[in-house]
Amino acid sequence: TDKHRQRIINWIDSTGGLCAAFDFTTKGILQEAVKGELWRLRDPEEKPPGVMGWWPSRSVTFIENHDTGSTQGHWPFPSDHVMEGYAYILTHPGIPTVFYDHFFDWGDSFHDEIAKLMEIRKSQDIHSRSAVKILEASSNLYSAIIDDKLCMKIGEGPWCPSDPEWKLAACGDRYAVWHK
Repeated sequence: TDKHRQRIINWIDSTGGLCAAFDFTTKGILQEAVKGELWRLRDPEEKPPGVMGWWPSRSVTFIENHDTGSTQGHWPFPSDHVMEGYAYILTHPGIPTVFYDHFFDWGDSFHDEIAKLMEIRKSQDIHSRSAVKILEASSNLYSAIIDDKLCMKIGEGPWCPSDPEWKLAACGDRYAVWHK
């Protein structure tokens, strides 16, 4: 993964650091991780993989776009894990993007869950440079604290923060988000 994300970093560097880039490394790792390899979401330096872990303010995170999903279907995110993907990118640093089809065409339930995660990101002031502390990254569980304001988990493994100060803000199939 380091070679791949380094190529993206090199391109960003070539623009004088003025441009952001789609974080294809994070997309690729995340869509494999949700299939039972959530340990992939922590690199050897205890950071998120992909451009997000090295230069989050220039990382445009996504789980699907017009080239990978929709009618193209070239590299689609597993449809039964889409909300885990959004729980990850909308709670982590970087510049998250929401795929039009997911937000407008997949029904009210998906729309409302994604909108809730977007609202939490905004209300907790999670931004492109937010700090991530990865707590757990195993085959079926990933959990992290972001900016000491938001706590999240994805995967089938049971987990919740032990401090009663954390209040559940959103949850769904294989994801949950808490804030103080």
